[in-house]
Amino acid sequence: MSSDFIENLVVQAQNGDADAFGELYSIYAKDMFRFALYYTGSHFLAEDAVSDAALFAFEKLGQLKKTTSFKPWLFKILFNCCKKQQKEKALSLKKAELSSAQNIPESGGQLETVAVKTALAMLEKDEREVVLLSFFGGYSSGEIGKMLSMTGGSVRSKKSRAVAKLREMMR
Repeated sequence: MSSDFIENLVVQAQNGDADAFGELYSIYAKDMFRFALYYTGSHFLAEDAVSDAALFAFEKLGQLKKTTSFKPWLFKILFNCCKKQQKEKALSLKKAELSSAQNIPESGGQLETVAVKTALAMLEKDEREVVLLSFFGGYSSGEIGKMLSMTGGSVRSKKSRAVAKLREMMR
């Protein structure tokens, strides 16, 4: 997709064209879901986060000032929705643990998946976000910087540190 085509769709959507927004959504939906799935670790939480992000973006599209920034803006919204889902999940798990006095078992999966999840969880929050956006979301340092309000250099530095930590943890 050309950037001019995307910008044209954004302008149309800002002018109230729901079909244009639907087309924008269809362009980014797969990447959004993949990012949300890796961030939340849950198919259901990812679906909820993507739905929440799409609805919020549709409602607030008029506030987007630069049509060229649509993708970073959309993923910043998704990122915030994922954080909200994680926070709600943590609260519900804590309540469940307190009420049942049992540990909730982690869903089954391959040993490698558990190791990667564990290693990612041990990273600092900003490092984990950069790694997920970079490796699983496929975004450049500049795009990630826009999403997280950082410079590209800061993103590259955090990514380098995080990768070194992950290598060390996975030995």
